[in-house]
Amino acid sequence: MGDFNISKGYTVPAKGEAAEEVTDAKHPPFVGVCPGDFPGLKPKLSVAVNDEVKVGSPLFFDKKNPELVFLSPAGGRVTAINYGPRRVIEEIIIATNDTYQHEIFEKHTPAQISKVTRETLIQKLLAGGVWPYLRRRPFNKIADYSVQPKAIFVNCMATAPLAAKPSFFLADAKAEFEAGIEALKVLSQKVHVVTDGTDAKADLFRGVQGVQQHRFTGKHPAGLVGTHITKIDPINKGETVWVIDAANLVMIGRFLTSGRYPIERTVALAGNGLKKPQYVRTQVGTKVADLVNGNLNEGENRFISGDMLSGLQRSQERPMNFYDSLLTVLPEGREQHFLGWMNPGISLPSYTRAFVSGFLPGGKYALNTNINGGHRAIVVSGNYDSVIALDIHAEFLVKATLANDIEQMEQLGILECDPEDFGLATYICPSKTEVSRIIADGLELMEKEG
Repeated sequence: MGDFNISKGYTVPAKGEAAEEVTDAKHPPFVGVCPGDFPGLKPKLSVAVNDEVKVGSPLFFDKKNPELVFLSPAGGRVTAINYGPRRVIEEIIIATNDTYQHEIFEKHTPAQISKVTRETLIQKLLAGGVWPYLRRRPFNKIADYSVQPKAIFVNCMATAPLAAKPSFFLADAKAEFEAGIEALKVLSQKVHVVTDGTDAKADLFRGVQGVQQHRFTGKHPAGLVGTHITKIDPINKGETVWVIDAANLVMIGRFLTSGRYPIERTVALAGNGLKKPQYVRTQVGTKVADLVNGNLNEGENRFISGDMLSGLQRSQERPMNFYDSLLTVLPEGREQHFLGWMNPGISLPSYTRAFVSGFLPGGKYALNTNINGGHRAIVVSGNYDSVIALDIHAEFLVKATLANDIEQMEQLGILECDPEDFGLATYICPSKTEVSRIIADGLELMEKEG
């Protein structure tokens, strides 16, 4: 077991954390599946408009890897297939019926899972539509089942602003979690399970055998898997690791033990754009509008699938990202403040203590989407390195990436990075630079160059 304390970072003092109570969402009239949730995928449809589907019926597959299939999260009728530019499939919409019929797969006990061969297990997970929950680093795309990973990292903690607490919303899923762990032990000889060292309830994830247990403490980004990898088992050139969080591992365990494609998911609704931040028990593919119906404060809001630092903005008419268990709702901050630079900032958080609030520890603030300024030139200040826990020189890496200097980018460690590792750097950046976007573009360039 390893204990790690992350000294770098920053806890964003945001109001609107979900109250620890779970309510059941209403049965959604429509659900959607977005192939764009899977970067690098080239989807090919298995259904057409007006086709009847069951839970677990194939909707589409990857042209490059036909074994990689994506299944329906509901029973009903395909009512629309929406396309974007260049006929890219953006969303498949299914009108649900009252009683779901399920495609049936083989059920397993944890003991049976541990005796399945690696090749057989891979085929079961592919056919069951749950393989996409496993992602690879570098590049954070769906794991390549033809590659043996160096290790698999299971993240059972979250330190991002307003993050859902795995030890709370997965409290009744211990059996499924342990079944998922048994599957990972078949897929890789080395499995790292990372928990929050300050969370007494995290014992839920610590009783499994045959894995390496680690505890992390500290401010965000202590809860990011990139931080765990760099501290426990860094990625060297040519190596690959797989990553998965506890909520998605439960989905794999649920599939293997029930023999059905898993669709139930508990989601944290957080942010001060909501009347009542809370957890809701819903199903995969539910539209954002159905999740927040009747729970929105007045005014214009932004909906973010994931946390406010690294999540993806979503329309109300689309579902959350396939991987997320957090929906953040923030008021749009479009107002401009005359002589705002003279504002003492009592009600605004400040990492650099530019405002009075920086000298008043412990306060939380009602944040909105206003970035309080315009873009300007990047100034080397050391701020990025103070909130990024990776073993890199962040500001030099950002500049090398802007210059498309591939050799320098590799030497400075871009292959160890993911855009979410730079979420805090973007948040505190005095130049208002989208640092995460720069790193995302750099990784895309590196992958193209091989």
